[in-house]
Amino acid sequence: MPMTGLTSAEVIRIAKEFGADLAGIASAPTLSDYPPDRRWPQTPERMTPDAKSVVVLALRVPVATFRTKEPEAYQMVNMMINRRLDKIARKVSEALERRGYFGLVMNNNSTDWELKSGTYGHLSLRHLAVEAGMGTLGLGVNFMCVEYGPRVNLGVVVTDAELEPGEPMTEQLCIGEGCSRCLYACPTDAVLHFHIDKRQCSIEAQTTGFYGAADLFHKVLTSDSEKRKEILNSSDLLHYWQGLTRVWGCFGTCPRCTAVCPVGDDYHESLAVPQKVIPETTPDRIAKGEHYKQTRQQGDAVPGLDDWNVRWVGPDGYTGKAAKTQRRKYKLELNAKSEEPSS
Repeated sequence: MPMTGLTSAEVIRIAKEFGADLAGIASAPTLSDYPPDRRWPQTPERMTPDAKSVVVLALRVPVATFRTKEPEAYQMVNMMINRRLDKIARKVSEALERRGYFGLVMNNNSTDWELKSGTYGHLSLRHLAVEAGMGTLGLGVNFMCVEYGPRVNLGVVVTDAELEPGEPMTEQLCIGEGCSRCLYACPTDAVLHFHIDKRQCSIEAQTTGFYGAADLFHKVLTSDSEKRKEILNSSDLLHYWQGLTRVWGCFGTCPRCTAVCPVGDDYHESLAVPQKVIPETTPDRIAKGEHYKQTRQQGDAVPGLDDWNVRWVGPDGYTGKAAKTQRRKYKLELNAKSEEPSS
């Protein structure tokens, strides 16, 4: 029988002690009432009817990986962070069990084949983070927080502990159409109006993802012996093998939208200068961003901001208040550190 007395603040403290940079609590019943997509509901109750809360964990991605010209460093760090998140989640699960509750760890790269093919997960981690009050979704529906913008990876633990959930933000953190830097930087034009073309995104973001691996295997099965030998000796096969065994290149191999996003202390401190110029910018992308801006200003319908999904972007729109508050807090912390006596 579960013991009483466990609080959200205690769980968040435990998560941070185990290494999470940020943590929050989302309500499982609320997630069941408001799934990201009602056609394919990613809800905790589908996995266990005993789910009461979801502990959401976040680890920041070091800014150095956004200052390289080649993607390999980012791919490696991205994979390492996901593995570290899984370990932190396991520790949180064990801590919950010591208190008499269960903690169901959800792999942050999981796929639920009963919902959709490809990489549609059992839970949408970015929506969970929004419901936990940790941030909001941006123009390209990346999750972003005030501290690190979209440069975080997420993990979750589902539990039967009834914890007080965080209060979702109503302010839009993303600067939006007036910024459009993610739209300009996207190499495959996948960023839509608070929406994303996942197929286009996956061309760069999942270079050795499921669809590519399936296509390669299909070619092996249907080719003649000479072509089959060529494929089996190709670098493509090595890359897909790495993808299958190490998740190398399967998730998040294109950092462009997250690298150029100006939300977050880390951007202002380390990325504003190297990412100021966006070489992928084209007149067509600028025109698309301007069209999005005019559409919003005129009050026309925006598919990514309908009555259902505006919940996760921020129904109050962009005011800049959250960013200014965070900047003041960040400067105070820097001043406090500079005044500390040297050892």
